[in-house]
Amino acid sequence: MEQKYFFGFLVIVGAVALRIVMHFVDKSRIKDEVETRLGRVVSIAWNPFGRGWFFERGERHYDVTYIDRSGDTVSTSCKTSFFTGVYWAEGPGVSEAPPRFISRHLCGKCGYALNTEWRACPNCGKTTEFA
Repeated sequence: MEQKYFFGFLVIVGAVALRIVMHFVDKSRIKDEVETRLGRVVSIAWNPFGRGWFFERGERHYDVTYIDRSGDTVSTSCKTSFFTGVYWAEGPGVSEAPPRFISRHLCGKCGYALNTEWRACPNCGKTTEFA
């Protein structure tokens, strides 16, 4: 009789241990996803009743807060499971590359706005030092 309870106890302890291990695996997977594509992780918290939890089986939901590449703090939720990747609820996209600004300088002789690629000022003809 006692052996039957001991086996049940081992099954419960094993299930709890597996859930704890999967929590750390999920956090690592989410952190890698955020740091490679989105920004820097601030916090990851398990949300057992996250959006869509009722019809999902075998997936765990997390609330994630991160700082994106532009410096804004973003709070969103995601779900993940053992065999799938990270799925974002709001679908944050990969941050775009920062826009390329053409740096302009002023001509020392006439004050004309110069492009960095120009070798001489088109207004007065003075050669530039940065080309």
